[in-house]
Amino acid sequence: MKRVLALTAAATLTGLASLLATAAPASAIHPCQSYDPPDYCFEEQPPPAPTAPGSLTATSVLQTSVTLQWADQSTTETGFNIRRVVGSTATSYFSTSANTTSFTDTTAPAGSYIEYYVSAERCNEVACSSSAPVRVAVHTYQQPAKPIGQLSTNTVTSTWSYYTVAGWALDFDTVAPIQVSLVLDGVVTQTKTASTAYSGLNARYPGYGDNHGFSFSGYKSTVKGTHTVCVRAINVGGGSDTQVSCTSYVVPGQPSAATSLTLTNTGTSMVIGFTDNANDETGYVLQRSTDAQASWLSVGSQYPAISGSGSRGTATDYSSPPAGTCYRILMINSYGNTPSTAICS
Repeated sequence: MKRVLALTAAATLTGLASLLATAAPASAIHPCQSYDPPDYCFEEQPPPAPTAPGSLTATSVLQTSVTLQWADQSTTETGFNIRRVVGSTATSYFSTSANTTSFTDTTAPAGSYIEYYVSAERCNEVACSSSAPVRVAVHTYQQPAKPIGQLSTNTVTSTWSYYTVAGWALDFDTVAPIQVSLVLDGVVTQTKTASTAYSGLNARYPGYGDNHGFSFSGYKSTVKGTHTVCVRAINVGGGSDTQVSCTSYVVPGQPSAATSLTLTNTGTSMVIGFTDNANDETGYVLQRSTDAQASWLSVGSQYPAISGSGSRGTATDYSSPPAGTCYRILMINSYGNTPSTAICS
C-alpha cells in the first residue's frame, strides 16, 4: 500500500514540473507599480516651459565685469540660466533665483568678444524645462588701457580774446573721474579732474557713467603768432598719458621786421636788398636818415607785399644822398609798422 502511494506522489510531482516547464514565464512587477512604491517614484511629468525673458541689455561693460539686465515676463519660473560664450568656444554657466532681473559676471575676460544667453527655467521633482534664450553681445575693454577723450562742439579758440576748451576723458582702468591738463604751447597751465556731467557718455560706454566732462577757459596770449592749446588726459594704472586733442589760434600783430639788409651803390641809385620775414604785411616802404638816424624820411611810394616769407626783396633810392646816409625797410600792415635795423653808406 505504501509503495503505491509513493509512486502516485512521484508521478504527480513529475506532471506538475512538466506543466510548469511548458507554461509562459511570469512578468516582473515594476517597483513603482507595487503596493508599496519607493520614495523615488513620482507620478508628475516635466513642467511646461516658462515665458522667455525680454529686453536683455548689458547695463555695464567694464574690463572684467559685465552686468546684464532683462525683463521677467514669467510668473512660473524657478530661476534663470545664464550662458557665457567667449570667442564661440569657451562656455560658462551661471544661474539666478526666480524673480531676478539682473546678473553681474565678475569673471569676464578683458579685451574679449562675449555672447550672453539668458533663459527662464521651471523645475519640479521630475525635471526642468527652459524657455528659449535671449542674447546680447558685448566687448570688454583691454587691461591695462590708456585714457581716451574728445573735445566737444562748444570749444572756442578763435574770434574773441579768450578761449574755452571742453570735452570728456576717461580711462578704462577705473570708473572714477581722471585728471586732465591744459597745455599751452607745450607748457601745462591748468590741471583739473574731469568730473562734470557729459550727456550720453554712459550710453556710449555703459558702466562708466556720465561724469567725465571737463572745461577750461583762459585769455589768449598777446604774443603775435600761432598758439597751440592741447588737452592731456592723465593715465591711471598701466599705459601712458593721452593727448586728447589739440587746437590752435592766431594772435595777429605788426609784421615781422626785415633782416639781412644789403646796400648797393649803382652810381645813379642806392639799391637796398633785404630778407622778408613777414607773411602778413600789406606792403613796405624804404626810409632814409641823413641825421644819424634822429629822423626818417620815406623814399618814394609804398611797395606791394611780398608773398610768403623768407624771400629777398629790394627797394631803390634814385636820389644822390650824401655819404653816411642810413636806410631801413619799414614793413606795414593794419596793426602797425615794423622798422628793420639800419644800414648806412
